[in-house]
Amino acid sequence: MNTAGKVLLAAGAVTVAAVARRRRRAPDERDRYLAVTVNRAPDEVQSSLPEDLARWRDRVEIRIRPAAGDKGTELSVQPSEQVSRHELRLALRRAKAVLEAGEVVQSDTAPTHPGPMGKALRLVTSRAGGGGRL
Repeated sequence: MNTAGKVLLAAGAVTVAAVARRRRRAPDERDRYLAVTVNRAPDEVQSSLPEDLARWRDRVEIRIRPAAGDKGTELSVQPSEQVSRHELRLALRRAKAVLEAGEVVQSDTAPTHPGPMGKALRLVTSRAGGGGRL
């Protein structure tokens, strides 16, 4: 094995070790709250919690408190074993939209090819709402 190969092998081993160490230290996803900041006063959010989020009230912990710097309300949810994180993320996004805009705004669907790549794109975009940053 030449020098370049040895360097690549060593770099790969260091990368694998760093990733493994980071995963061990990462907090358990189930213990982390999901949160959004809503541009409404806390009492308005408390009195008019949208149905998308209110239906989980008996199965998850929902916290409503003033956001930092008087920037609205922080609406946070702690997932439980009974409700998936994906469903709660979608509910939080919808609740934020309803509280701020009065409705959940849907984007226009992009025209796609009817073939296999179009089907794959539709599948990916239909599941994308539950991922990413809130």
